[in-house]
Amino acid sequence: MADYLAELQDFRAQREASLRRDYGWLSLDGLFWLDEGDNSFGSAAENPIRLPDRAPGQAGVFTLSTGKVRATPATDVLIRMNDDQLLASGAELHPDTSGKPDFLFIDDIRVVVIERAGQLAIRTWDPKRASRRNFAGCKWFAPNDKFRVNAKVEAYPEPKKVIVDDIVGIQRPGVMHALLAFDLDGNQYQLEAERLEDNTYDLIFKDSTAGKSTYGAGRYLTTEIAEGDRVVIDFNKAYSPPCAFTEFATCPLPQQQNILDVAIEAGEQI
Repeated sequence: MADYLAELQDFRAQREASLRRDYGWLSLDGLFWLDEGDNSFGSAAENPIRLPDRAPGQAGVFTLSTGKVRATPATDVLIRMNDDQLLASGAELHPDTSGKPDFLFIDDIRVVVIERAGQLAIRTWDPKRASRRNFAGCKWFAPNDKFRVNAKVEAYPEPKKVIVDDIVGIQRPGVMHALLAFDLDGNQYQLEAERLEDNTYDLIFKDSTAGKSTYGAGRYLTTEIAEGDRVVIDFNKAYSPPCAFTEFATCPLPQQQNILDVAIEAGEQI
């Protein structure tokens, strides 16, 4: 038990360190959906893409054309691209869904193009943001072995295509691979999950603590590595999605199957 508690403490410490990092979720500073054509960016109020005050008033323009985004800096504005080259006359930017997104840096302000269900937006980070500076740490339920359950993997014959709603109202396609069935206090529950390459399962769930002691939209969890048709779901490692910390995230929401009529008093609280 002592080894498990040490492991759990390490998990929670890594969770908080991830939130606190320079360009973690606590530093997220803006989400701006792009219009076709030119979208100016900078700290001046008239820009549709507004950067923190220390950025130039007019820093440049993002141009959206036929599904592609090009960044062009304003005259005499220094913008770094991928932290190792200057954005001189401009460049087309790869979005976050490309596998190798391009990041722009204006001073220490970071900018990237994101794509959600075919819609393109600019996401910005500010490591000097007050939410990062003033973060007091996560709040957790006390560890409870009752909520570390052994589940049966009921794999689908073929991956199941689903539509995933997100917190900003966008629907995107997703895939589920199995139902994970487990008992809790004599009752059986099932959670739909996506299998990852390392044979763990990712799941998003919502229980009756949501909106009370845990984040209202639900929580996220990655299981332990499955062995055969069994897998351990440790709800002590359930954590809040990014949208619990910032209004600029685009968090997926749980499938209807994963809304449970039971209180999972384990893992991260509000």
